[in-house]
Amino acid sequence: MTGIVPILQLSFDEGGAVLYGDLEAEIDFALNAGVHGIALGVASELNKLSDIERDQVISAVIKHVNGRVPTVISTSGPSTALTISRSHRALELGGSMAMISPDGFGGFPAEDVRRHYNAVAEAIDIPIMLQDRTGASIAPTLMAQLADDHESFRHAKVETLPTPPRFADAKRLAGDSLTLLGGVNGAFLIEEMNRGSEGAMASIALIDVLCEVWEGYRSGETGAAAERWERHTHLIEMYRYGQGMNYWMAKEILRLRGVFTSAFPRLPAHKPDETAFREVREMCERLGLI
Repeated sequence: MTGIVPILQLSFDEGGAVLYGDLEAEIDFALNAGVHGIALGVASELNKLSDIERDQVISAVIKHVNGRVPTVISTSGPSTALTISRSHRALELGGSMAMISPDGFGGFPAEDVRRHYNAVAEAIDIPIMLQDRTGASIAPTLMAQLADDHESFRHAKVETLPTPPRFADAKRLAGDSLTLLGGVNGAFLIEEMNRGSEGAMASIALIDVLCEVWEGYRSGETGAAAERWERHTHLIEMYRYGQGMNYWMAKEILRLRGVFTSAFPRLPAHKPDETAFREVREMCERLGLI
């Protein structure tokens, strides 16, 4: 898997019910933009769903994508057994790849994390994307070891900050055995591509712009691609707010762009003030997004 893979947002009504019509519209928006895959990840608020809801959402996404692009499902859990169970379920529901970060393993010796990943790989028959992120990191050395350990490990999403040196180290250590993709909503997209990135997994709100930048860079128009993406970096920061405000911001952009009818996250998620919503609208207008 290479290219641009959006992390879906889930649309909820004010009471917290999933709006499946909005979810389908979001998938159509992504596919029309030319994405190379569809993913359900941490930013999709999967952790706020019951097990039944989780299955329903995954099934709805896979059904609507209908094999047009691969589907990546986050199956991380704080135990090996739970991670295996979630990964089995993702495969049963039709997912193409499991994305797994070492949740709950912060500060553990690297060999413990390595045993965890290898136990999961031995137990399931689905490709695994290693997810290295701040708070649940996988060192480049460990990524390379895992790529040698098992054929299931052929992809890694690198987003522990700062990402550019981690890309350089992972590429040097793992070579062509790992396909590296960026994250952090594309905050270091150009720098990562300069260091061997073969794709990006980012929030869906600006995925059409991201696809255009990716294609421009790959076609050799690196300067123009960088300039286009740099114009959007302030807006990216707006939907990276903490305390759950990032969910409000990303969904508001999707609402403004006519993709969502509702922009509520599942609580708890601190709602930004009205000035923040006005600032997002004005930025979208200046950038020609709405």
